[in-house]
Formats: sequence, C-alpha cells, structure tokens
Amino acid sequence: MPTAFKLTTAKGLKSEIYVPWTPKPVWTPLTKPLNQCKVAFITSGGIHKKDQTPFNTAGDWSYREIPSDTPSDQLMVTHGGFDNSDINKDVNAMLPIDRLRELVKEGFIGSLVPTFYGFMGGGGNVDKFEHVTGPEIAKKLKAEGADIVLATGGCGTCHRSCTLVLRCCEAAGMSTCIIAALPPIARQQGAPRITAPLVPIGSNAGEPNNPQMQMGILKDTLNAMEEFDHFGQMKALPYEYRHNV
Repeated sequence: MPTAFKLTTAKGLKSEIYVPWTPKPVWTPLTKPLNQCKVAFITSGGIHKKDQTPFNTAGDWSYREIPSDTPSDQLMVTHGGFDNSDINKDVNAMLPIDRLRELVKEGFIGSLVPTFYGFMGGGGNVDKFEHVTGPEIAKKLKAEGADIVLATGGCGTCHRSCTLVLRCCEAAGMSTCIIAALPPIARQQGAPRITAPLVPIGSNAGEPNNPQMQMGILKDTLNAMEEFDHFGQMKALPYEYRHNV
C-alpha cells in the first residue's frame, strides 16, 4: 500500500516550495496640495551628523535625529554595505537636504519638519525595524506634523529596512514614498509608493554635485505622489546616472 504523505505547510511555504509573503496594504491618501504639505525625509543609508555616534556597521537598528536645517557639510555616512564614495562627494545624493530647502523657498512644498532621520538599514533586524525603530520614528514625525515622508535606502537590506519604517509612517497617517535604486525589493516588502530613477545604490536621489538631477528626482517623486491613487504603485523616473568604478 502506498505511503501517505502529508503536505508540509507553514507561513510562506507550500509543499517545500517557497512562496514569497507579501505584506498587507497600508495606505494614507495625500489630501493636500504639495505647496501646503509639510515634508519629512528619512534614509536607511547610514547618514548622520559628524558629531554624532557612528552606526555599528555589523548591525544597528538605532537612528540619528538630523535637524532639517543642518548644513550638508556637517553630514557623513557610516555604512559598510555599499560604495559610499558618491555620498562622500555630496551627501545630497542620498539625503537631498539642500534640495529640499530649495523646494520650500521655491514654494513647491509648504515646509519641512524640524527633524529628519538617518539609520543604518544593513543590519537587517526585521523585528526591531518593524516594531521599535519604525514606530518610534513614525510617532515623532507625526508629532511634528508631517504630511509626506520621503525616503532612500542604501543596500538591498537597507531598502527592506527603510520600507518597514515607511509602512509604520503610512499606518500612522502620513503619505510615504521611497526613491528606490532597487525597486523590486521595496515592492516585495510592501512599500506604499515607489519612484525609481536609474541610479546606483548610494545615489538614489541623483548624481553627486548634480543639483538639476537631484531636484528633478524630488519634484517628479512629489508630483507622482499626487498621481498615485492606490497601494503599491511604482513610477520609473527619466533620470540615469552610472557610477564608473
């Protein structure tokens, strides 16, 4: 008599064949015009102020508060998971802090929150980013009145960590979007909105010392947020930069 086999089942598994788990949708529609929105920025690319404690590149779910009026030459990167050379040339390639202030002066957006946040997402502690780091950052940004939270990630694991934090912000009532160099990872992790320029990791916000490209990526991302009308949408952006090493 043939042996009876029992189907092996577990979350994410079906008969030993891995089935990727997709997070549930989380969505906060953008209801204000951009010129009335208060904008925040977070990055999992290891950005922090030069006078702050560097991240532990072996794994670190802590974060650093970065005042949004911080001069860009007072910022630096601590991350071992990708080539940092573009950020060392121009931190705006990952955290476009100068471009964001210019958008406020231009009247394209209403204002910036007092505090941006940097963390090193390469450690990959999903539980900590989802249940500690993410909720703490979301609570603080909500208290500062953020309407929009933009973000960048560094390495592949950074994109995952960044998306986990963004989902916490979205659940707290803020509209979010990741500017992704690795959009498939952000999509698989359940990013509410994604824009995708053709850039290497480490330069998600555009080529270093190219303010025109950086501004274009930011404006197109913000405009896309007005167009997106449901969870999980992605828009490819018409900007390309190759880092020749």
